[in-house]
Amino acid sequence: MNALLRLYITGDWPDRTTECGWVLCDAKGQLLQRGSSEPRHWPAAENCELVLSADQLLTLEVKLPKGSTGGALGAAGAGSLLAYALEERLIGDVENEHFVTGRTSPKGQTPVWIVGRGRLRALLAALQQIGRSPRRVLSELQFVPLVSRGWSVCLRAQGGFVRMGSETGFAFDAAGTGPPVAVGLALQSSRKAGTAPDSIDVYCAQGVDIDATAWRTALGIAVQRAGEYSWHVGSAVEARNFLVGEFAPPGERSAAVTAFRPALTLGVLALMMYAVFSVGEWIWLDRHASKLRTEAIEVFRAAFPQVQAIVDPSLQLQRLYDQLKRERGQLGESDFLPLVAAVSEALPGEANYRNMSYEDGRLELTLALPDASAAERLREALSRRGLTPLLRESRPAAAGFEVSFSVRRGP
Repeated sequence: MNALLRLYITGDWPDRTTECGWVLCDAKGQLLQRGSSEPRHWPAAENCELVLSADQLLTLEVKLPKGSTGGALGAAGAGSLLAYALEERLIGDVENEHFVTGRTSPKGQTPVWIVGRGRLRALLAALQQIGRSPRRVLSELQFVPLVSRGWSVCLRAQGGFVRMGSETGFAFDAAGTGPPVAVGLALQSSRKAGTAPDSIDVYCAQGVDIDATAWRTALGIAVQRAGEYSWHVGSAVEARNFLVGEFAPPGERSAAVTAFRPALTLGVLALMMYAVFSVGEWIWLDRHASKLRTEAIEVFRAAFPQVQAIVDPSLQLQRLYDQLKRERGQLGESDFLPLVAAVSEALPGEANYRNMSYEDGRLELTLALPDASAAERLREALSRRGLTPLLRESRPAAAGFEVSFSVRRGP
């Protein structure tokens, strides 16, 4: 039959009472049975839902950056942004609360449902022990009818609650003969914010009544008795489910994973292909470099057959070439003058020499440059000319920036 058992859970359950109201519905939502009893007398049903009394939840509205909402978040994974936005508005620690975000309004306000994580864990553990695992946990606040630009107030013998929007409202402890103080204060705040309702519908539990005229006089707004309040009468199709995140039923977690499985599979395949191509490219480059080194050694041996030990053919070839030039009265590429000439060609026009020294093919120089970025541009320019620049020191100076380079020829 695929029946649904919906339980009305008050704040006293199961610590001070194990009896609760319930309704049994068929697959189409039609009422089959209703009653109030202890768990052993609950009717059998394939599915189970909980309706929490309004006093067990808190709703707040926060303004979050665009794109930061769009789902339900438990406190453990809510992210610092949502936790920070709520921290100063809660009495306890945000780590102890379970958050569920609602739909953001056109004005950018996002409703956030808040329920104690410990309370939710205790309820689920107690129901699991008696073989009832709820698929949804809802708030009775969303079961009350709500007219456009109006509020709905539900009165019980003790206390009640107000539904101000599709996912906003609050509970109050007690009500006298007139309207509750909390309702009057909320109405004043909404008037200041420009969001005051046009009217208020009042739903009374059995045995409770109001003087609508007294309410209209006290609140200064249209008030009408709308009918009798009953927690199970409203539709639960659009009600917000609080079993999300860490509290999501195992089946729904698996369904979520299944929904993302094609994307995950594609991502894994793309990562594997990238790894294969990267390794293949590395192997090809390594072999190409090895081939070039072998060719360089062969060229070196053909030019200088008398040299037995070959460590760095390019560097050794440069040094031997410079040696041959010096033997014939010519300057080598690593000598002072050619090295200074190469450095001078790379210097920007605003650079000034501070000091310079030369020893064993290495030119040490200190320059004044306009800023730190000019030092990096100079290093790149020297490298493009076949020099190896080493930045030894950089420091601010009165005229800009002073840098010290050590420059030599070759790699």
